Amino acid sequence: MIAALAVAAILVVGTIFLHFVVLKTLAARLNDEVRMFKRPLLVVLLALFCVHLVEVMLYAFGFYAMQEFGFGEIVIQGSETPLLMTDYFYFSITCYTTLGVGDIVPVGPTRIVSGIEALNGLVLIAWSASFTYWMMERLWTDDL
Repeated sequence: MIAALAVAAILVVGTIFLHFVVLKTLAARLNDEVRMFKRPLLVVLLALFCVHLVEVMLYAFGFYAMQEFGFGEIVIQGSETPLLMTDYFYFSITCYTTLGVGDIVPVGPTRIVSGIEALNGLVLIAWSASFTYWMMERLWTDDL
């Protein structure tokens, strides 16, 4: 239980920090008088998509590490085959986006981390949406 909370805390802090750095960098680069990009909003959307994928991958590695060190596991319903990294990524992205398909399920302390990932993903996706709105307002108002 303590290990799961520690893993969750490290992942939450790491993903929030990563998200903050990316958003701060985007805001600084795109607020310059001389724009480096012809379509800055596309850069924002692609960068946000990529940072979300990296954050999902961090959680996938966290789930993998927890299973390797015996702090819980993730299992495919009705299957005995060992999980691949793509399975961890799939499980992580369903948690992060709060989709929760249910064909791969956490067992033991990994349930806590998957729940915290859902909350973290919800917050980071909302942060990205508000940032995108802010950038649209700034970039499209300047162009008109």
